[in-house]
Amino acid sequence: MENNSYDFELGKIKELIKERGAKRVGLQLPEGIKTVATDIAAEISKETGAEVIISGNSCYGACDIDEKLMRNVDMLFHFGHTETFLQAKKFVVREKVPKKVVFIELRSGVDIKPAVEKAVAEIKGDTVGLVATVQHVHALKEAEILLARLGKKAIIGKSRLKYDGQVLGCEFSSAVVPCDEILFVGSGGFHPAGLALYTGKRVIAADPFTMQIGVYKADELRKKRYIAIERALDAKSVGIIIGMKSGQFNLSGAIDLKREAVGKGLDAYLITMDEISEDKLLGFKVDAFVNTACPRLVEDFTHFKKPVISIKEFEVVLGERRWEDCFVL
Repeated sequence: MENNSYDFELGKIKELIKERGAKRVGLQLPEGIKTVATDIAAEISKETGAEVIISGNSCYGACDIDEKLMRNVDMLFHFGHTETFLQAKKFVVREKVPKKVVFIELRSGVDIKPAVEKAVAEIKGDTVGLVATVQHVHALKEAEILLARLGKKAIIGKSRLKYDGQVLGCEFSSAVVPCDEILFVGSGGFHPAGLALYTGKRVIAADPFTMQIGVYKADELRKKRYIAIERALDAKSVGIIIGMKSGQFNLSGAIDLKREAVGKGLDAYLITMDEISEDKLLGFKVDAFVNTACPRLVEDFTHFKKPVISIKEFEVVLGERRWEDCFVL
């Protein structure tokens, strides 16, 4: 295996395949982990005799199960996320996740304490909300103890997800705690940017792999969303995007939005998409787009020639919501 930073639970996977008598299994991994997909497939095939099919499609979250592959295998192993996203009351999109889908959380064995200690230099307040992705959430108690020794009080908030302190790119309930700032443990800018945007607090991000420390400020991020709304105010026609990914499909919500838009005198059209990208939006003759799929997706279109806004932001355009309420968790 090229990547030994995560627990791929191969022993558990092989046992489940044998236990269920699976003859054909699928693997779905996030982009950054796909480099080890062939190694995993080779080991599974060798030890179980099962035919292994690797998904080459996106894997952005538990909301993004490769359902086409799932229908053609006996078991699908989905790496890097927890099943709780689809089970949480706020996000129910189906009665239950099919039993053939098994979530492998990819817990990291990397020590997070050096990155947390380095991040303390950026923390201005005395109290921080302490959060992480599922890869590091098991180590938050250690980080809490370390922060106390360094003179900072850490609060690990209750979560609607599987673990306290766990956050997703679109679910930050564990960060809603009485604190001065938020300390995020994990990789990339997607999660800390969302935390800053939706909590209104300054976020310090500590990456245990690279030891990079980043700072994300709510005012800067919210200003970009305000500009997008302002651009959409002059729209006479809107394309309402319906995400076709398994956990993002919101047809009824899109239809309701269309009715509201038409009621306000706008021309509105429903558009379905598997992958939502700028080149796919370019061909539609509308003035603005409303995204009903992943609520964070609109942030990818800040520089797009036409405004792309969220459901809540569109309600501001329609005069049915205050701007300040766009970030109520």
